Amino acid sequence: MRYLYTVRPPQGTTDPIGYAIGIAAGLGVAAIVVYNLVHVDNQPARVCEDFDLQTVCPPETWLRIMHQAPIEMGAA
Repeated sequence: MRYLYTVRPPQGTTDPIGYAIGIAAGLGVAAIVVYNLVHVDNQPARVCEDFDLQTVCPPETWLRIMHQAPIEMGAA
């Protein structure tokens, strides 16, 4: 893993988590690193829709949710 960018949303941003997720999506990153879960409003699932989430304290990793492709049914 390689450090890419530190995001600090502008003051007054109504959705700082969404702001950071948007930047991460634009950069094509694999993981978002935060100090602790407070930085994501104790909602790791929100980040894990599209990214892995890593916290520094305590050091933990939440893996992104793997969406399965729909299974096509048909005649063989």
